[in-house]
Amino acid sequence: MENSRIVSLEKALKRERAARKQAENILEMKSLELYEINQKLKMSSRPKQAIKAVLSHTDINDAYVKIDMDGNFLAMNEAAVKVFGYDIMNEPVNAFDLIYRDDYSHVMAAFRGMVENGNNIDFVARAYSKNNPVKTIHVNAEAIYDDDNKPIAAEGFLWDITQESKMKELLAQQEEQLSIIVNNSSFGIVLSEGENIKRANQAFQDMVGYTHRELVNMDSNQLFRPEDIEDIDQARNSLKAGKKFIEFVHFIQKKDGSLIKTKINVTNVVSEDKRTNYRVSIIKDITEESRKQEIFEEQKKQLEIIVENSPLGISLADTNGFTKVNKAFCNLLGYSETELSKLSFKDITYPTDLTKSLELSQKMFEGQLDDFTVSKRYIKKKGGIINAKTHVSAVRDSKGDVKYIMGILEDITEQVKSEQFREQLLKQLKKSNNELHEYAHVVSHDLKSPLRNISAIVSWIREDCKEIINEKGNNNLVMIENTVEKMENLINGILTYSSISQGEEESIISIDETVRNIVKMLYVPDHVTITIQKTLPKIYGDQIRMQQLFQNLIGNAINYMDKKEGEIIINCEEEDDWWLISIQDNGIGIAKEYHEKIFGIFQSLNSEQNSESTGIGLSIVKKIVELYGGEISLTSEVGKGTTFYVKLKKLIA
Repeated sequence: MENSRIVSLEKALKRERAARKQAENILEMKSLELYEINQKLKMSSRPKQAIKAVLSHTDINDAYVKIDMDGNFLAMNEAAVKVFGYDIMNEPVNAFDLIYRDDYSHVMAAFRGMVENGNNIDFVARAYSKNNPVKTIHVNAEAIYDDDNKPIAAEGFLWDITQESKMKELLAQQEEQLSIIVNNSSFGIVLSEGENIKRANQAFQDMVGYTHRELVNMDSNQLFRPEDIEDIDQARNSLKAGKKFIEFVHFIQKKDGSLIKTKINVTNVVSEDKRTNYRVSIIKDITEESRKQEIFEEQKKQLEIIVENSPLGISLADTNGFTKVNKAFCNLLGYSETELSKLSFKDITYPTDLTKSLELSQKMFEGQLDDFTVSKRYIKKKGGIINAKTHVSAVRDSKGDVKYIMGILEDITEQVKSEQFREQLLKQLKKSNNELHEYAHVVSHDLKSPLRNISAIVSWIREDCKEIINEKGNNNLVMIENTVEKMENLINGILTYSSISQGEEESIISIDETVRNIVKMLYVPDHVTITIQKTLPKIYGDQIRMQQLFQNLIGNAINYMDKKEGEIIINCEEEDDWWLISIQDNGIGIAKEYHEKIFGIFQSLNSEQNSESTGIGLSIVKKIVELYGGEISLTSEVGKGTTFYVKLKKLIA
């Protein structure tokens, strides 16, 4: 558009110059005629006859006027009447009164200079007319003298150049606007004649690093790489052959030697005689754009490689069916890409799984969903069935309508089989646990029954034989009673251990309240003090299980205390999403080789202080902690004491 505008303006300028030249020729010719007429006037003593002589020149088409020294019109031809709208044959008119007020001073100064110096004057001024408020007039005039060489009048030709002046003004405005556009364009703009640069805008100067002075008359070939000149010349030849414009992409070498990639549009500026005088080139720096396009193309290739080699089945479909599928998609279903192009998701979905997919797809087309995930079965080409987790996404156009549907299939057939097998195992395990729990109760009952009998027999023997039994026999009876009690505790421990995962009623419980109740319930010797340093947290769990856990730990700390001043400290700290509760004592301590062993069932320290230990307590503690996803650990030093750490999950807000 800019090129056509430049051409139009240049044509208008050439027409104006031609018209001006023609006017100057006419003026020169008419001045000669006026000179001859003036000579006649000088020889004539009768002004009226002189006027008739001038007006008799009917071949004078330009406006002619004569005024006296006061500005009164003495004569005007028909052309002058048309210019001003006044006819002095009908009404007197003063030329000075018609001068536009802003131009009055310089017009009168020119008039005085003509009279005083005898010069011919040529000027442009605005004048009022009868029918049109203001006109722009080009005046060429000279003074008329009498025999005493005294100025008596002035005469000359004038031309109404109002339209021409407006055109020049418009042309000047358009040239200014065009100059602003060119100089402020983000594109480089270059005017060249042949291969030589005549003008370049600021954007091009900034683009190549040369100043305007350095660019003017520079051979444009200097801006191209030598290996590109042949291609450039071919493009130029196509312009010379009559092509109106060309566009090509080439590198331009900057002043500092670096290269920029450019898109160049070259247009011929053709004169009226059909000759090409100039070329206008519009240059866009596409270095960054090209770099981004190269990155895009590379990423596109990489994406295609990823999609094609993805283990997931990937497809693109429209309302008519599949438009693109990758290799994995074909392998999953056993179809070729050509075969799938004639099918849709509906055709390959297992019938009983179709309803859910169609409902979700309908919501997506209605704009309620942009994507959804569903697990369903697909029918393979040879009739087999695969289970696939399918993620479906909508690709929408600018109006928000669904243009394509992208589907990603993950084969979960084996996973589904594993889950089904796992569910079956869980059912069997649950059944086995129930049976085991029932068995534990039966065994507990069956084992406790003879123990009770033994305990009863011992009581009878002690009662019936109290007169004949000696101290040794009495000690043996006590040993039997202690063994029976220990056996009963062992049976109770086994029953407790086997039922830890059974019948839990979980809720938010206070560990602080639970621990304080345990301390009140347990027998704490006078030489042992228990301190709870911080308020213990609340967690989600089973009240009975938490009581079993902390009762075992606190009870052990009391039972294994060997110091005269025993001290048990209970504390807690936060660790991210966990509570770390510690039970510290200054008891006998635990050797490092037993740190793991003591958590096993039927494992206990050989200690004279607690010979009644069943070895089940810490295994119960560990099982409860792990049941709630926590951890238990300890630090200990023999003779100095032990600290147990229980790590439990925080409540989720």
